[in-house]
Amino acid sequence: MLPFVSLIIPTLNEEKYLEQTITSLLSNDYPDSKLEILIIDGLSKDNTLAIAQEFANKFTNIRLISNPKIYQSAALNIGIKESQGDFIIRADAHAIYDKNYITSTIHLLQKGVYENVGPVQISIGNTLIEKAIAKAMNSKIGMGNAKYRLDKRGVFEVKSVWLGAWKKETLIKINGFDENLPISEDFDLNYRLRKSGGKIAASNSIKAMYIVRKSLSGLFKQFYKYGFWKMKFLMNYPKEFQPRWMAPPVFVFSLLLSILLSQLISWVIFIPIFYLFLLFLTTLYFLITANSIKDFLSSAILFLIFPVIHIAWGIGFLIGFFYWNCKTIYQNI
Repeated sequence: MLPFVSLIIPTLNEEKYLEQTITSLLSNDYPDSKLEILIIDGLSKDNTLAIAQEFANKFTNIRLISNPKIYQSAALNIGIKESQGDFIIRADAHAIYDKNYITSTIHLLQKGVYENVGPVQISIGNTLIEKAIAKAMNSKIGMGNAKYRLDKRGVFEVKSVWLGAWKKETLIKINGFDENLPISEDFDLNYRLRKSGGKIAASNSIKAMYIVRKSLSGLFKQFYKYGFWKMKFLMNYPKEFQPRWMAPPVFVFSLLLSILLSQLISWVIFIPIFYLFLLFLTTLYFLITANSIKDFLSSAILFLIFPVIHIAWGIGFLIGFFYWNCKTIYQNI
């Protein structure tokens, strides 16, 4: 017997994406009578509310709920509280979901081995810039060795996973999401879940595609925030440190040193030069293996995309280091 499922979508100014996201979820092969979709909106200022309300008026199993706290961590907690299902699936608006997404997710959860399961993240885009961003986010040089983005195995255990799905009782047991974290709330929850004895899995049979940012400025803001809040996460859980997270901040810091102190420590310049050389070689590989003119052109843009990702994350991480430590010292005075 199939369980009743609550699907939670946090939204904030998602007018460009929400319609295709909900349409893909409504096209799933899971019975409508066993599914509710909760759109939790954080006071959007664009056309998101109108789009969501139109779906809610048309489909009885879709509800639109306001999130006055704005952040997605708060939206997810509201969704947990309002949900009627025994199982909860998170579905972000920046994604398109395969027709058996819900069925595959519930099937894996019902095996009882894992307390949180999700898809391997595959990034996609339409324009040349978007395709270039997607290439970078689907590569190791762009995203490090994050298993939930790059691993090709069927089902495998991970520390954290994109999106996520749980039994409702699991989320209640660990007190849901930390609303002090507007970003990295998923890493925080997954850490607490693992510490309580739970296991997390990513699966290539659960298929969803992540829609990337549309511009370099949007990409920079996204990864700056990732770096900034990753430092906050590390301050909370220092044992979760992963060496790969240090590559962008080391690159940015050595670049600054080479500019400011070039006369005193001239050798430092070789660190960013070596780093940029690796990015160049990776871009060259994409250019050589391109199978069409459009593919070649989008690959050429990687000369910009890779540095933007790494510099933005590195700056965010370094600023986060000073900001969160200074804030902690001030609070302790």
